[in-house]
Amino acid sequence: KGRTGLFQRPDWRIMWNTDINIDLIVETIMDDFEKCLKRPDIPAFERSIQELRRRFPDMDEKGLMDIISLVCTACSRNTDDKCELVITAPASFRLRARRTEDVVGQLIMKACRSITITGYSISDYFDGMLDSMIQKSTIGVYVNLYVNDVEKHGEQLQRAKSYRGQYLRLYEYNRAEADRMAALHAKMIVVDGVSSLISSANLSYHGMQGNIEMGILIQSADKAGTIEGLLKELRRMKVFQPVVD
Repeated sequence: KGRTGLFQRPDWRIMWNTDINIDLIVETIMDDFEKCLKRPDIPAFERSIQELRRRFPDMDEKGLMDIISLVCTACSRNTDDKCELVITAPASFRLRARRTEDVVGQLIMKACRSITITGYSISDYFDGMLDSMIQKSTIGVYVNLYVNDVEKHGEQLQRAKSYRGQYLRLYEYNRAEADRMAALHAKMIVVDGVSSLISSANLSYHGMQGNIEMGILIQSADKAGTIEGLLKELRRMKVFQPVVD
């Protein structure tokens, strides 16, 4: 048999091109690949290996794994993180990028499981989006709102405070006594553990329309999980504390 590579033997190349349903094999391998991503504790690619053995009874183990590796590499490239530029700028500026206000509004509206959002400066311009988040919490969407200074934004956050509970939680940055100028300056929103907007824009008129602001919208469960994990760790460290009356 003595082969050293997947496509070096002409008879296997012919079999691949003519004797099997390529779509079925690829679909089976991709299905197993997705299962491995979700459940790394289960045996990997059992169904794919069984199907390949049936189709290629003379192929050795390395050949089978070469095929699986090839398909998985292509599958991974299709699931790479996707990023988009998001800007705030005057409406008269014709720039090829999505607008911050539109993106934030759309993220909140599409949320069906969770919303995590941080705010350094929050103005009444954000009231409509804040109301949308409160409404989401009433139908079972988990909302975690991190703010820099609750007292400073008491009027804007009054309704959020009244709806606090299982699905809506409000956290405040706990300044160290030694540095009263320190602040929660991060501006970001994570929705459904997948979509993350990290931006320089505040939750205010100038943040959404008046200033020049830039940010990146990332579609990645891994990056979203990292962001939310860091915020949870900061809560554990008492950097953020639940707002109480």
